[in-house]
Amino acid sequence: MIPLPLLLNYFEKACKQLLKLADEEAEEVVPSELTLNLNWHRSRIVESQLTALASTLLEYESRFNAKVVQDVLREIGVGNFNNVVEGDGDEELHKTLVTAMEKTNEVAREAFVRSVLFLEMRDSLDNSHERNLHTHADLSKSALMEYLGLAITSMRLPEIQSFLFNGTSVKVDIESEVFSTSEERLLYIQRLLWKAVGWEPDNASDQMKHLMEEGNSELMNDNEVMETVMKYTSSVRVAVTNASMGSDLTESMSTTDGTTRVVNVTYSEKVVTSETIQSLSAPTSNSMNEHKHEQQSLEQKAQRDVAKLRQDIHDEFVSLPPDEQGKTLAKAKQAQDAFLQKVMSTPPGAERVMLMKSIDFETQKLLIIHKMWATVE
Repeated sequence: MIPLPLLLNYFEKACKQLLKLADEEAEEVVPSELTLNLNWHRSRIVESQLTALASTLLEYESRFNAKVVQDVLREIGVGNFNNVVEGDGDEELHKTLVTAMEKTNEVAREAFVRSVLFLEMRDSLDNSHERNLHTHADLSKSALMEYLGLAITSMRLPEIQSFLFNGTSVKVDIESEVFSTSEERLLYIQRLLWKAVGWEPDNASDQMKHLMEEGNSELMNDNEVMETVMKYTSSVRVAVTNASMGSDLTESMSTTDGTTRVVNVTYSEKVVTSETIQSLSAPTSNSMNEHKHEQQSLEQKAQRDVAKLRQDIHDEFVSLPPDEQGKTLAKAKQAQDAFLQKVMSTPPGAERVMLMKSIDFETQKLLIIHKMWATVE
């Protein structure tokens, strides 16, 4: 039987240890065939968790066996609390343990992705060795799922969100390539992740695009794959839309005599549609040097998509009964007021940028509705 406080102590220490992992990554870690392997990154996560467990057990004077604790942790993961002291039959304690475990698992996922991305960024600037990447094999389910999982988590990282927004370096000791748009920066991240799972980016992207266009392949008929692809598409859409909107929203803020005030909130409405996401998710086989012409075409298409979206929003609104129109406008006004209140109460700088990038898609739509009909009124 393992005491509840011991388990909670372990979860807290594990989170701290995992969060330190990115800062502890030494500059002398040279990318190699060994380190540029996902198993190497996984071993770093496991080592951090084992360090946290050893530290926790020391506080209990090693009265508990590490293997026994690990077995109990696995049991908790499947909903079995029988071997937790004070945990038997207490639903609130069960929730506390599960919440702590889920938080630790999420921190571990983020630490894993940081480890992968940071090393891949260093390798992208190092031409001293060749990578043995897949170029001809068919894209496997395991490789696709690995890539999608890495990408979904990466879109949640604050440093990646800032990088997509304005190209801010993800880590002070890592020089990253310079790109002019959020879309180019996204493609850069995607290419790094394809390399991380062992695939030549253009080849893997072409295959993924073909799978998404075809839609009737064995992979795309797999429920697990389809669900993950939908999560991936949503995470990329939100990340790129918020990054695109953020630059316009920051321009609308000004400070006078040290007081923050909102002069005029204008929206770029660079809303990324599902078709645009497909282009971003799976670029054709062009090198990054040849990407600029493609990027111009993509931006032109995005502008057409935005115009169509505005028209769709307009048509949807005018088709509503008068009472529903009133409710929708009131909801849009509430969303606008709430957003402006948050902006004014958030200090300028990184916190405000993060706020603007955290707007969900439905709120974006309401803000656009308010802008359109406030202008009409």
